[in-house]
Amino acid sequence: MSEPSMSMLVRDIMAVNVVTMPPDANVLVVAKAMRDMDISSVIVTDEERPLGIITEADIVRRVTAENRDPGETRASEIMSSPIIHVEPGTPLTDAMRVMAKSNIRRVAVLKNNTLAGIITSRDILRWSPELIDILVESLRLKDEETRREVEDEDDIIAFGGECDSCGEYSTDLVLENGEYLCESCRWSDDR
Repeated sequence: MSEPSMSMLVRDIMAVNVVTMPPDANVLVVAKAMRDMDISSVIVTDEERPLGIITEADIVRRVTAENRDPGETRASEIMSSPIIHVEPGTPLTDAMRVMAKSNIRRVAVLKNNTLAGIITSRDILRWSPELIDILVESLRLKDEETRREVEDEDDIIAFGGECDSCGEYSTDLVLENGEYLCESCRWSDDR
């Protein structure tokens, strides 16, 4: 392993062979793929556009605990969406901030609105354990600043998926009045 560096980017450690499933795949197929490939999540895509993510916890909470039939339940029904993402050129410390702020352990990596990879907290620990201490201190300092500037911190989290208003795909969704809206719909609502 290389010497950890503050200049590491997401592209330096992201996994590029990401397992994907279509939105209409049933959860049984998703779970078997996760087991067979020894992975803990899959990205739900439609025509190569990432719409959401399914983790082992999603299957437990949204299928098993609710006594739903995994053979009849579709991926689109249990996926977490919109998908939180970063770009390959994002500094690793920023990706860690996104994960910590969003309380997630993995984040999709998008390039030109398509899935380029995935990065997990385990990947980060494997490559750069010293960054965890730096992130904890950084978040503590940022928390003090955030009390003064709450809106700036939200800019680091990007959501991608289908707009709740028009249904078009966007990697720039913003939560407004309980809906994730693309730039066009946010613009039209402002007028």
